[in-house]
Amino acid sequence: MLKLLGGLLIMAGALWCGVSAVERLRRRVRVLEDLRASLVWLSEELTFRRSPLPKLLEQLARERSGPVELFYREALAGLSQDPEGGLQQSWRRAMVLQLDFLREEERQVLVEVGKTLGRYDAGAQAQVLAQAARRLETIRAQAGEEARGLGRVYTALSLAAGAALVLMLL
Repeated sequence: MLKLLGGLLIMAGALWCGVSAVERLRRRVRVLEDLRASLVWLSEELTFRRSPLPKLLEQLARERSGPVELFYREALAGLSQDPEGGLQQSWRRAMVLQLDFLREEERQVLVEVGKTLGRYDAGAQAQVLAQAARRLETIRAQAGEEARGLGRVYTALSLAAGAALVLMLL
């Protein structure tokens, strides 16, 4: 009975490892979609309303959730604390602190946005934001495919590893 319980616990632990790996992949997809949507919104607001950038960042921080909310809050806080450092520096700092799980290509898209915001006219900023949103959509689609494919692999491998470990210990 004790061996059976131990085997079940090992299988559950192995499955949990696989499921948590799948959840990290899915989280990345959700964050990329949220970032894309927020950049589209920011582009439209800059184009049509021409609202001040700090006000837009504040609104994004209120309307978003999870890592994207924290990213915009951190960027806004950095801008408030160090106005001389500019948005580019606070944007990059926020990205490093709150979106550290993103891959290099995704970070590069956001770095380019950070270099543009607050430095050029609204039209140029909106153009860069729209381009970044399109790029993030492509990356998100690839990440979604990767999450679906690797999700099955991670689940199967975790179950197989758990079963192998149970068999070795019995």
